Amino acid sequence: MTEKYHLRRIRRLEKKIKMSLKRFLYEMHWQKDMMHKDIAKILGIPRPTITRWFKKYGIPSKNCHRFTNKNLTNWPYIIGIKHKKIKGPDKRIQRTKDGINVDFFKAWSEEMAYVLGYFSADGGMFINSGGSKYIQFVSTDYSLLEKVRNAMDSKHKIYLRKKYKNTWKNVYYLEIGSKEIYQDLLNLGFMPKKEARLKLPNIPEEYFNHFIRGYFDGDGCISYGFYKRKNRNTKSFVVMTRFISSSRQFLEDMSKKLGVYAEMSRGSMTKYPGYYNLIYSKNDSVKLSNYMYKNTKNNLFLERKFIKFQKIFIILGINALGKFSA
Repeated sequence: MTEKYHLRRIRRLEKKIKMSLKRFLYEMHWQKDMMHKDIAKILGIPRPTITRWFKKYGIPSKNCHRFTNKNLTNWPYIIGIKHKKIKGPDKRIQRTKDGINVDFFKAWSEEMAYVLGYFSADGGMFINSGGSKYIQFVSTDYSLLEKVRNAMDSKHKIYLRKKYKNTWKNVYYLEIGSKEIYQDLLNLGFMPKKEARLKLPNIPEEYFNHFIRGYFDGDGCISYGFYKRKNRNTKSFVVMTRFISSSRQFLEDMSKKLGVYAEMSRGSMTKYPGYYNLIYSKNDSVKLSNYMYKNTKNNLFLERKFIKFQKIFIILGINALGKFSA
């Protein structure tokens, strides 16, 4: 077949798709996550021909590990999607593989700190019998796992394990297979079966409140009510915030950081079979709330726990900044 035949064939396709072929291939593969064989079915073209066109136009493929972030950043300008370059790396284009942002835990951000905090509480990592590496998030709150999935640009399914007794809650799982993310978590100090060995990561100060909020949404709780104290006839309003962990060292290090960053007391530590409670009373609970929810974006928190704090503020007669109303 002559070169003229191939050109006519491409022109007919471009007339059908109403855009240049190289732009169409890029959008289908990188923006709609379609594989070469899927694009071939749409166009009615053999898959090897699609792969050959990718090479012809120099379009990087997701199953090729030799392309760089710079290639991906420049490509939208080459095919005319963007008309204005920006200095430095284009953070809007993230490296993805198998439906996940594999660079998520490589650099600190508010979202990364929150998800890492939640992973510290209700996450795990394991290697299956085939040697594949996975991380896992578990929650009784489906909406919370949705937020984690969205933050990580994940397309993985959230699975339900139905309750076996009426007194139990349904449990949801988000499992992500990625040896790169697995290694990044190892680099941050995490490990399989981490519970009793869990250590507080070295977290930059500007992201620590987001980490704490994530951990609290996983293994924290807030309770309040009016109770009679010993030798008193009147009831007092009692507020109690708890962090739970199998690692005493983790809670002690957390308490030290909160003392510095949020000006809280050291709290009290209580031991139970298999785990510890770090407990804060009313005044520290108010400080904790103000600190945890400071500069929160994208509603990255568990609503029901946040609402509890708001109800406590109303009862105490304080505003959202934790100050007493006039």
